Amino acid sequence: MRIAIVDDELAMREQLAKYIKQFADEKQILMETCLLPSGDAMLDGEDRNFDIIIFDIDMPGTNGLDTARKIRETDENVVILFVTNIAQYAINGYEVDAVDYIIKPIGYYDFAMKFQKAVRRAERNQENQLVIDTVNGPVALNTSVILYVEVMAHYLIYHTADREYRVRASMKEHEDTLRSYHFARCHKSYLINLKHLKSLSSSEVIVGELSIPMGRAYKDSLLNEYMNYLHR
Repeated sequence: MRIAIVDDELAMREQLAKYIKQFADEKQILMETCLLPSGDAMLDGEDRNFDIIIFDIDMPGTNGLDTARKIRETDENVVILFVTNIAQYAINGYEVDAVDYIIKPIGYYDFAMKFQKAVRRAERNQENQLVIDTVNGPVALNTSVILYVEVMAHYLIYHTADREYRVRASMKEHEDTLRSYHFARCHKSYLINLKHLKSLSSSEVIVGELSIPMGRAYKDSLLNEYMNYLHR
């Protein structure tokens, strides 16, 4: 599990890293920490592949809350935990689906309770992680960010809200795995994520904001699978 600590105070970064090591030792969980001195350092860095990000809210430059907002534009799954001197700053954490906040000064007991919540959510996210062998190398995706999968020539195209991933494979090779994550066929060339299904008709389905063709032979089975998904 990878954790980023984003705080402009060196002493606080080191204290939180020490607490994370203590927590990891107690729980026997392998954890790697990355210490960053500002929100801008996080946004400008190439490495954003974290399971948990701990943000100080009040920082020079782009503050913790604004940094979290920018992170959420491309990553809806990373777990966010705030630390702050003033509780009212953390109230807006609901905007970025923060798991909790910790008031400074921070003692280990309070930290461990709040951090445990973050770890549990991150573990649930990992359960939904899928590794696909793209033409550019292996990529780990949380299945919830995949909108649909499309067949194109001899490739599968995994579509997310912000990019596409190309895999040299057939639909048959991936369909069984994806069905366990609540994907269903709407057409011979499309497998959609039921989480993002907004509506369906005899000719199309709306997935997110996109229109995808509906194959006549798949309508009844798709409707049944969607009803089962809603009542799971």
